[in-house]
Amino acid sequence: MIAKQTLALAGVLCALAPAAFAQDTWTVFAGGSTHPVLGQRQMLGFGDHAAGGVAFARKTDRYALGLTLSAEDDGDGLRLDHSFAEVHAGDFAFGVGAVDRNWSPSRFTSLILSTNARPFASAYVRKDGFSRFDTPLLSWLGPWSGEIFLGRTQVDGEDDVNLLGMRFQLQPVEGLEIDLVRVAQYGAGSSSLSDALGGNSNEGAGSDANQLAGLGLSYTLPDSVAPLRLYAQAIGEDEAGGLPSCFMYLGGIEGKGQVLGVPTTVTLEGATTEISESGNGNCGSGTAYNNGAYPGGYTNHGDVMGLPLDTDSHMVQLQVEHALPQVAVHWSVGWHDINVTGRDDHRLSSTAVDGAVARVGATKTWNGLSVTGDVLYQSYDLDRADTDRGLGVALRVARTF
Repeated sequence: MIAKQTLALAGVLCALAPAAFAQDTWTVFAGGSTHPVLGQRQMLGFGDHAAGGVAFARKTDRYALGLTLSAEDDGDGLRLDHSFAEVHAGDFAFGVGAVDRNWSPSRFTSLILSTNARPFASAYVRKDGFSRFDTPLLSWLGPWSGEIFLGRTQVDGEDDVNLLGMRFQLQPVEGLEIDLVRVAQYGAGSSSLSDALGGNSNEGAGSDANQLAGLGLSYTLPDSVAPLRLYAQAIGEDEAGGLPSCFMYLGGIEGKGQVLGVPTTVTLEGATTEISESGNGNCGSGTAYNNGAYPGGYTNHGDVMGLPLDTDSHMVQLQVEHALPQVAVHWSVGWHDINVTGRDDHRLSSTAVDGAVARVGATKTWNGLSVTGDVLYQSYDLDRADTDRGLGVALRVARTF
């Protein structure tokens, strides 16, 4: 339904947008990987062995739209992922479409909403950029931004599941950003939606709602102290007394500087989705991204919408980016502990596995042509995800006109 609305609204905007102010671009893209690895969609923008498509974008002072027709070697056929249509009013965008979101202080992933899964269809209101409230009563909060959406995800073996999301970002003092996030899977009834909005999801009409919510913090030190940014995210997988509970965690430190005269960004990051059992016997093994109301879990097209490692897992990884004059070079190495509790219903592996994932690559852009090449290595098998250990080569090419 939302995909049809996207196409209809896109046609209206194409007709209304003044040609004198329109900026149109066409992009043709293709990519492939000989050996897909965990989290590949976040790295390269596609999840399987091969992908390709064509995209059209139009931007005016009042409207923006993007129509993308693509396919991947996964048997799902043609798709409209990344297509959208928006109307702009001041700092706000009112839109409909299937757009990527990474709700996190981390640039690479999120515990609550990342790009690990395909984007889902949604209607949304988004504030672009940060600005202060005009009223003296709220201006002390500092610059703010945010988004709210209503969407539909496709969960294996179930009817499409509704998804509500809310994000509120604050910058109360220079260098500090506070990120409040919340999502809820809920049923078709209006009472279910109202209970999900009110945080009442443990009983009654709202008992079919599955909520995740939490807090992200990011602090950039003054340049006179050190070129560092510290960040953390804590997401609760359950609700108790209207507040998040059963937490999983992510944290990192990011530094920028010169290495042999080359601008370089280094990020060290760790995360865990293993949740301890609470004093009343709730939470525990398998809590993250699972719930009783939706057996398919917190997923879209079979992939978790949060951390790629799924439930009961840990990771630590180092990401390095070098901005050379003619090419951008990136490399990373990480250690993953997946399904540490050995659950036989884990979506990635039927047993506990651990090992390393390494990546090295470069991106070159010139005259509208962008080429990214990577060499990737994963040292462990994931039997449920049909991903084997081994070395692979990946390539993505895009040409914009």
